[in-house]
Amino acid sequence: MSNENRREERHTVQVAGRYRARHGASRDVWIKDISVDGCRLFDKFSVLPIGDQIHVKVGNIGPIPTAVKWREGSTVGGQFEQPLHPSVLAHIVREMDERDDD
Repeated sequence: MSNENRREERHTVQVAGRYRARHGASRDVWIKDISVDGCRLFDKFSVLPIGDQIHVKVGNIGPIPTAVKWREGSTVGGQFEQPLHPSVLAHIVREMDERDDD
């Protein structure tokens, strides 16, 4: 996916998350990157259709109403209905990222 249309910087992270779809199904996922406007998540068996509305939890933050904008295999791109406050994004990046810094 091209970065040309992105308005805000995305931060590479690995944060445990969860989404709930309109029909009530709920799945654990990994949030792989995030910005104030949306996130990219890894859902191994994703069947989310583009345009679907879901509610995403990023760690213990949320649920955040999110629209599915694209899907490539197990990777899903979502746009938040309302942008995250910059301090919330900073907290996610600083405190919730589970990547090894080795």
